Amino acid sequence: MPLHRRNVGNPKKDENSDTRWQSEGESKSAQRRSASDVSSRRRSILLGLGGTNLIFLGYVAMAFSFKSRAQLLASVVTAQVVALPVFLSLAIVLRKTELPHQRYIPFAAVATIFANLLPSYLSSGLANLAIVVFGLASKPVPQENDTVEEKGTKLAGPLGTVFAAVLMTSMLLVENFFIWVVSATYKDSQDISALPTPLQDNGQILLRYFFDSVLGVTKRDVVTVRNQINVEWILVAGLGLSLVALEMDGSRMRRNLWSVGRRALLTMATARLIRTFSFLITVLPSQHQKCYFSHFPAPPPKDWIPWLMVGFTPQANGGCNDLIISGHATVTSTLACLVTSVVGKPTFSAAIWMLVAMDYMVEIYEGYHYSVGKISIVLSSCTFVVQANLIYLHSPDMWLGGVLVNFIWTVLGPAEEASYNRQGGIEAKTFYPLENTTLPELAKYILPAIGSYLQLNGFIPHELANYTIVFYFLVVIFRIVNFGFEHYTQHILICVLFLAIGVYL
Repeated sequence: MPLHRRNVGNPKKDENSDTRWQSEGESKSAQRRSASDVSSRRRSILLGLGGTNLIFLGYVAMAFSFKSRAQLLASVVTAQVVALPVFLSLAIVLRKTELPHQRYIPFAAVATIFANLLPSYLSSGLANLAIVVFGLASKPVPQENDTVEEKGTKLAGPLGTVFAAVLMTSMLLVENFFIWVVSATYKDSQDISALPTPLQDNGQILLRYFFDSVLGVTKRDVVTVRNQINVEWILVAGLGLSLVALEMDGSRMRRNLWSVGRRALLTMATARLIRTFSFLITVLPSQHQKCYFSHFPAPPPKDWIPWLMVGFTPQANGGCNDLIISGHATVTSTLACLVTSVVGKPTFSAAIWMLVAMDYMVEIYEGYHYSVGKISIVLSSCTFVVQANLIYLHSPDMWLGGVLVNFIWTVLGPAEEASYNRQGGIEAKTFYPLENTTLPELAKYILPAIGSYLQLNGFIPHELANYTIVFYFLVVIFRIVNFGFEHYTQHILICVLFLAIGVYL
């Protein structure tokens, strides 16, 4: 072979090879730049939050007078623990996430703390306004190519959730009645001269020693901080945005609004059933010896009709002897399970469960619950819930009520997935533009929201709250029977959900 023809490759092949190597080099360089940008962003977030945290701790140390260095140290550490969930949530807000709701829900949690400064009539009004806007913005454009079978499959999800909502409401009404039954039949609590002695609660003794002696704060100070944070409404805000995310972006989340809602409702109903059975078979004396006289008529009515009517009055502030499993814990733990599973970020899960834990500790400190009703959950401090091949970290599902709720929520996980699969997944939806809303539609969607607002703010007497909730459900059933399940029926259900949570939470 001539020397001048040796080692001569195909020019086109060499050109393609050079192009490929150049493309791969540019791709690797872009990946390195992207990783560098992410790392730089994380460092900036950590530095920013760390600096803000130091300023906050410095303010705590300078703004209050302390008797000793030990008290100063304990107060700074406590302030750090209280503020940590806020900074964890902000870290999620400032980072890039796969889906928008993974940032919006943590942001709502932080914003709710500042919104708690507003009067209740204004904050509940804003919440009802948000429900109306969501109802109008989520009106789906009908899919004309849906077959009868497909429509039936899609209808099965909402109807199953409506059934679960009716079941949960019925369970709440039954539980509410039996709270009165155990108090009315516990005769010792009605004799002012021989009131039963509360059980010794070592958990409460330790918390009171810590707050009163170590930190040197008053009960009013502790309750003020708790009310300012208001964990319950943080969870309600998270619930609202979770519903929005599931409805608007369920196809990308691979989760269904109705399946998730049914799972939460059945979790709550089952937990309340177990709670009711528990406090019926074992009656504990209240930690507040005169509790009966501030909650119920003394002596109990002799006629059976007034006696029954007392049992139907909402015990929104709790009873006196329903102390085996905390009803408050079952509600907040269910909301926390739903919100953290929708966000799917372990950091946010840790923040929410820390807030819930602190809320429970204040309740025990105030003497509203025995520690056994809540503290056993601390022992199950890390529960892992596996969903959709991802592991979500659930920090302590606080105490006995929370352990029960977390167990039920986990058990019902496969049922949610099976329901999602039966409905063939979630198709991306198209919604009517909000600006196309007519005045009659606006009035129609405002009407149920006004009803919930009037009930929550006392314009409708508090004693009629259960009747209002039942009326809403009768309207829902009437519309389903006569018109099928419409989007407006979904809107009414969300209004009554907000109403029930507001009354009982």
